[in-house]
Amino acid sequence: MNRYLVRAAALAAALLCVPAQPAHAQVAVYDAANFAKNALTELHTLQMVTDEATQITNQLQQIEYQVQSLRNFPNGIWGQIQEDLQALTRVAKVGQSISYADGNLSSEFTHMYPGYEVPTNYTQAYTQWATNSLGGIQGALQSANLQSTQFQSEDALFSQLQGLSDGSVGHMQALQVGNMIGVQEVQQLEKLRQLQMAQLQGEFDYLATQQQNDLVKFATLRAWLDSQQTYKSSE
Repeated sequence: MNRYLVRAAALAAALLCVPAQPAHAQVAVYDAANFAKNALTELHTLQMVTDEATQITNQLQQIEYQVQSLRNFPNGIWGQIQEDLQALTRVAKVGQSISYADGNLSSEFTHMYPGYEVPTNYTQAYTQWATNSLGGIQGALQSANLQSTQFQSEDALFSQLQGLSDGSVGHMQALQVGNMIGVQEVQQLEKLRQLQMAQLQGEFDYLATQQQNDLVKFATLRAWLDSQQTYKSSE
């Protein structure tokens, strides 16, 4: 288009240089200067229309980009973290064993492990301690096992997020996918914390059983020595 405009302008300029012929009453006069002027005007008008069309095209492209940027996903992918955490909490408690999720954890622990005192029935007391310790360890293992079964659904969810990321159009959808991935990272951290709590439950139940047993042995020995001292004093 610019090449033709240049040629037309050169032709018009050449015509402007041609001298006007004297006019006769009976002969039509060809005004080359006026023709060249009109040609230049039309060329200038054509150039303005072309520039305006290009500007409109650019504006339409910008509007299209803005529309793409504002497109969003109608439904997000957020997973089922609450259901997973509730299931993990349920399996962490085995029978009557003490669980980290118990509402009255402090009173249950004090009742199970009273500390320095001689039990009325040592065999029964030790059986309770051992049962609680084994229940805590079993609960921790069951939590780990349940988390391993959740990998399949989590992998499917991550595949969905990857598909959305690959097919995202515009900034809005890209931001939405980023938010979904960020939520999944937080949920994975929550599951990791739950697994750590279950592990601590098993470890502390075992340590509490060992400590309570040692205290009972010492308390029993102390009580026997006191009884012997009392017996000797009474003689």
